[in-house]
Amino acid sequence: MDETKKDLMRSKKMNQKKERITRQNRWFFDSWAEHYDFLPFQFWMKKFHLPVLEELTSLPKQNKKIKILDLSCGSGELLREIEKIKMRNVELYGIDVSSKMIDVAKKKLSPAIRLKMMDVHHLDFPKNCFDYVISTEAFHHYHNQRKALFEMGRVCKKSGRVIVVDINFFSNAIHRMFEIFEPGCVRVNSQKEMFKLFQKAGLQKIEQQRGFLFSVATSGIK
Repeated sequence: MDETKKDLMRSKKMNQKKERITRQNRWFFDSWAEHYDFLPFQFWMKKFHLPVLEELTSLPKQNKKIKILDLSCGSGELLREIEKIKMRNVELYGIDVSSKMIDVAKKKLSPAIRLKMMDVHHLDFPKNCFDYVISTEAFHHYHNQRKALFEMGRVCKKSGRVIVVDINFFSNAIHRMFEIFEPGCVRVNSQKEMFKLFQKAGLQKIEQQRGFLFSVATSGIK
């Protein structure tokens, strides 16, 4: 078999894998949407939101418009918490691969918050659009994490900030087990691996902090 045919076969297999993971994630979160706001789980999720809320709460009051994009926004809990901060001239956007999650979010969020079903790997926004691009407790579901992070950087404004808060259990052995047992989970990164992904995406002034026992927040400036 010549190299061209081998490349075509590899490309076909990769596309099939991406489609399978996307279908699995859409099914997983569609089926979960109705119960996603169940209190014990939201107690867990709110821990991932804390680094983002602390960052936004500490911003000085300013008159310029701030645009924030929440990737994989789920039922919209983080967007609702950001709205409570009552920042001046803020525009909030949320996307998710699950149409049912978007439906739940629309029912409880302000109509001013723009929500849309969208794939994080193909963001339908122009470049240099947002001041903050955020992903919380979702990055391990992205089938091409490098591409997803490049997309996050692309739609982020110059000097804007990209923030990823994702699970981290200290041990790579536990990470590999998590990938096996959680539907749609692709890759749980170590703190060092996430730092390198941010570097490869061209982000600067990268900072990391452990949000709570089982999460790490990584942020970088475009």
